[in-house]
Amino acid sequence: MLAFIQTTFRTLSSVHTTVLCSTLLLTLSLLSGCGGTTVASKPMGTVSGTVTLKGQPLSNCRVNFISEQLGASAGGDLTEEGSFTLDGPIPAGSYSVFISMPSEFTPAQAQSNKGLSQVPKKYLGSSTTDLKADVSEGESSHEFDLK
Repeated sequence: MLAFIQTTFRTLSSVHTTVLCSTLLLTLSLLSGCGGTTVASKPMGTVSGTVTLKGQPLSNCRVNFISEQLGASAGGDLTEEGSFTLDGPIPAGSYSVFISMPSEFTPAQAQSNKGLSQVPKKYLGSSTTDLKADVSEGESSHEFDLK
């Protein structure tokens, strides 16, 4: 391929070579995504809160925030008191919220599925949950009571 390009450059006039090089540079800069908006350039927020199940703290689970519109997601493990803090800041916007296994669990926890087995199935996936959260710039706090 390189030999073909070198041979082609030798046979083209200097005007053609300049046009070809300019076209290649323009194509490369468009493919590299120059000037695009990234998630990191949007207003960010931190999220904490609590999750209860029928009024009792939920534990041994993870709460997950996901937004297909923003292309962002984050999660945080629930403490024994049912509280959580997301792993990091996320872009401000609307999120679906669902419950999953904690990020780290022992084989015994996975087998007993203690926390997750109590959660109604509709809360276990991003496509079935009806839990929603609006994250604003700065700090946000959310309370979810699963029924």
